[in-house]
Amino acid sequence: MAKNQGIIRLRGSIDGVTYSEGQNGRTSRSRSNLDKDKMEGNSNFDYIRLLQQELSLYSKYGALLRSGVKLELNRVKATRGVQRLNKILNQVKNLDTTSPLGSRNVTNGLSGNAGKALLHGFDFYGRSSVYDVFETPFAIDEATGVLTITDLVPADAVIKPSAATHLQFRLVVMNLDGPELLEEHSSSNSVYLPFDDTTTTVTLTPTSLPTGGQTRFYVLQILFYLEVNGFKQLIGADSAALTIVQVE
Repeated sequence: MAKNQGIIRLRGSIDGVTYSEGQNGRTSRSRSNLDKDKMEGNSNFDYIRLLQQELSLYSKYGALLRSGVKLELNRVKATRGVQRLNKILNQVKNLDTTSPLGSRNVTNGLSGNAGKALLHGFDFYGRSSVYDVFETPFAIDEATGVLTITDLVPADAVIKPSAATHLQFRLVVMNLDGPELLEEHSSSNSVYLPFDDTTTTVTLTPTSLPTGGQTRFYVLQILFYLEVNGFKQLIGADSAALTIVQVE
């Protein structure tokens, strides 16, 4: 895909080339000559058709995963969230060693530690991650889903936007059943703390623990606020994090 750095700004389509402008600058993309009618019934395109089947499978899995944190994604706009997640899910799908080409899927790819490691640390917002802004270790009780941060000192342990006066922690636990396209999730309490030298133990307890599904994800959210006269204003979108911190 070409990038236009000149002074002429084009938008729309001209002679099969679509011009657009976004976070990656001004871009142009030509329309492919490959269409459904050409592919159907042509054995030369069998391999491409099989890859498209797998693309459909992992794209649906990604949509399920994003649906579990829909409310959290509404708080901060994600940066190329679908593309970034699908890129990793494609890599996870490639770890499926039991299914034939065209049927390889994320669920089987996550059956081993290598697939889980690929998704560990993925941030849905895409600007930062929990591990970039937060230095205190935390523990997850897999039997209850409770996440505990012991002896947290916000002023020392968290890298904050300069204007932030407070931060907030929240946990989402979700179970996914890829083959059945089912998702169940539960959110914890929110813990809102000032940036000071007070030592605090943060306990995030889900309202319930999701059941069913083959894979469980723990997603930790950190948001930053400016509080003035008791009114809270969400700030620091570039530092906000919504990160997968554990995959079971």
